[in-house]
Amino acid sequence: MTIDNLGDRPADRAGRGLAHAYFSLAHRLRWCGAENVPRTGPVILAANHQSFYDPVAICLAARRGVVYVGDEHYYHMPVVGYLMRLFGTIPVNVRSPSPAALAHVVRALRQGHVCGIFPEGARTPDGLIGRPQPGAAVLALRTGAPLVPVTVCGAYAAWPLTRRLPRPAPMAICFGEAMHVEGKSTRGRRWEILLELMLRIADGFRRLGRPDLARESRRRVLESCAP
Repeated sequence: MTIDNLGDRPADRAGRGLAHAYFSLAHRLRWCGAENVPRTGPVILAANHQSFYDPVAICLAARRGVVYVGDEHYYHMPVVGYLMRLFGTIPVNVRSPSPAALAHVVRALRQGHVCGIFPEGARTPDGLIGRPQPGAAVLALRTGAPLVPVTVCGAYAAWPLTRRLPRPAPMAICFGEAMHVEGKSTRGRRWEILLELMLRIADGFRRLGRPDLARESRRRVLESCAP
């Protein structure tokens, strides 16, 4: 499947319908702030990473096709690999990412697509936010695409890093207000953007009814988001 026909095939639409039904029934998926995701044009959705569920849940809540970059290790697994292909994931070697992967995402944004990125680069071991990498800031500065902070809550309880299979648990997504960044892509500017982005993601927990997670995540962000 190419980016241009992302989600357009009958099988893809059916798969999305089944995914929506599953997340509604098994995880009572709810979301807020979807109006912050522009209906057209390029957008970068930057989210915390709690589980394998995150890309699918975000895509369902955003109601737009989302292009992701994901670990090629999982791309050929029966269930996870199918979902990665269904939801437009670009497989890369995350231990040694190539410039071609970044170029692919930049091209997708310049074509007006939505691109999803997890600044932490890996699933959280405890449900909180970890130290981010600068990719989201680099993409925003290079393309001018708005950067929307996305908070995923409950996916860690549903499918944590330590479990082979998921379990029923409520999930929620919060889309924050878009950030429009500008300036030169210097190291200092990138980390300045990342700090604001990750704090906004942490604050999303509060909107989802988890002020405890918001407080602890903000503390983690302030400790880790230093150049």
